[in-house]
Amino acid sequence: MNISLDKINTFIQSNNNLSSIIDYCREYKSKNEIKIYLVGGIIRDIILNAKYNFFDLDLIIDGNIDHFAKKLSEDLNCRINKIHNFPNYKLFFNDDLEIDIAHARSEQYKSPGSLPVWKKSTINDDLFRRDFSINSVAVEIHSDFLKIIDPINGIEDIENEIIKVLHNNSFSDDPTRIYRAIRYKSRLQFDFDKNTKLLFYDSIKDLNNLSLFRKNKEILKFLEEENIENFLSIKGKDSIVDSLFPKNFLNKLCFVDKNFWKKSNIKEKIFFAFFSVENQNRNDFLNSMNFSKNDMKEISLFFEIKETIENNNLQNPEDLSLDKDFISNLYHCL
Repeated sequence: MNISLDKINTFIQSNNNLSSIIDYCREYKSKNEIKIYLVGGIIRDIILNAKYNFFDLDLIIDGNIDHFAKKLSEDLNCRINKIHNFPNYKLFFNDDLEIDIAHARSEQYKSPGSLPVWKKSTINDDLFRRDFSINSVAVEIHSDFLKIIDPINGIEDIENEIIKVLHNNSFSDDPTRIYRAIRYKSRLQFDFDKNTKLLFYDSIKDLNNLSLFRKNKEILKFLEEENIENFLSIKGKDSIVDSLFPKNFLNKLCFVDKNFWKKSNIKEKIFFAFFSVENQNRNDFLNSMNFSKNDMKEISLFFEIKETIENNNLQNPEDLSLDKDFISNLYHCL
């Protein structure tokens, strides 16, 4: 654990934004009765020595969250949003870092797939409500030192490259964790432990308890994965995993230039991901997502152009007011 703490301290010192926020938390704690914790994927990825795209930060508070969030916003000149129905704030720091601040809480699911009922609680309860042990490690910020909180032995599972649920009802309580498990498996190249693997396949049926919006929102998150080829490998080898996605989803990605894919926006990614998906299935999916009219118009335009080209009704490709790389990759997929 000392090695992990050394890694965390070193990372904090190497990142100016994070160092500034931790220093502020230390100072605030020295003057107020409050407990402040750093949690989330950043802890896991620091321990792994993984490349961390430092755009978001999760803080858990046990104390007066309203005063802390508003004071942090004022003193560091951050834009702040209050999240409805939760003791939760989102702050925007230096335009390139989002800080999620939430009160430590426990959760209870009244029925499988429902949104949880929460109440304010302690950091231990908060860690035990989470999806996987690798995401259930916290670092308590004291005035003059940091302390790792790891009641579930998440660090051991990180080091052993194991994805493990915290209890047997985890997937049925929140079936979005099924998609999350696939993302972590592909992103981190970890394996499920034996019990988690059994629960994963046994809980596939519980995806029916999700709304289309919640289910499809999870599916779209795969398009932002940095090494999406890892996901396609899992999907291609496991017919059950493949069945959790629209038929022919991402099956043309091998024809898309990797550099273009990485720099493309989400609307372009959606177009290429659904390139070979049947029209009705694609439209049902997109209509479930509550996109803005402008976004839907742009995505629909992409498919109209594809259809025009397929029907040989395009006289001159140069007439299209689209990026040349986009058009080139479109032709590669035909």
